[in-house]
Amino acid sequence: MRLWITILLLFNLFSAASLAAEKRNQLEELLIWKMSDELNLSSIEEKKFAEILKNLNEEKASLNQALQSSVEAMGKASTSKTKEAELAKYKRLTQNYGKLGEQEIDRLKPLLGVDRLVQYLNIKQDLTNKIKTLLSSENSGGKNAKPLPSPKIIEEK
Repeated sequence: MRLWITILLLFNLFSAASLAAEKRNQLEELLIWKMSDELNLSSIEEKKFAEILKNLNEEKASLNQALQSSVEAMGKASTSKTKEAELAKYKRLTQNYGKLGEQEIDRLKPLLGVDRLVQYLNIKQDLTNKIKTLLSSENSGGKNAKPLPSPKIIEEK
């Protein structure tokens, strides 16, 4: 479930602007294509699979936006009563967000069956780990990153 949340967070990072939304859609399409290929889905199964994943991602994006709005509302709240109400709303939203992982399994199991669902989860975990590694290496400069060259000294004459 943590891995799925990580993928969602990556998708949500790309949903900040319209250009970023385009990147999110590209990632979504890439994930669907990769999974479809790896799971040997028929065209009918692929269509249903894509529909399920897109619906789940829309729900996640919607809940993520609601969570962000709720945090903003808590920050702007002037009374403890208002803050408490927003906090309860935020808690409910986080619970709903967490349930999406279960819904993913419940929606995909009838389509894929147990064996392919397990294969899907393993592939998704591998992809998530690769994305995490890629992102962490970009942020840290990478363990195998070449050191920067020494600065050149330019002398004025």
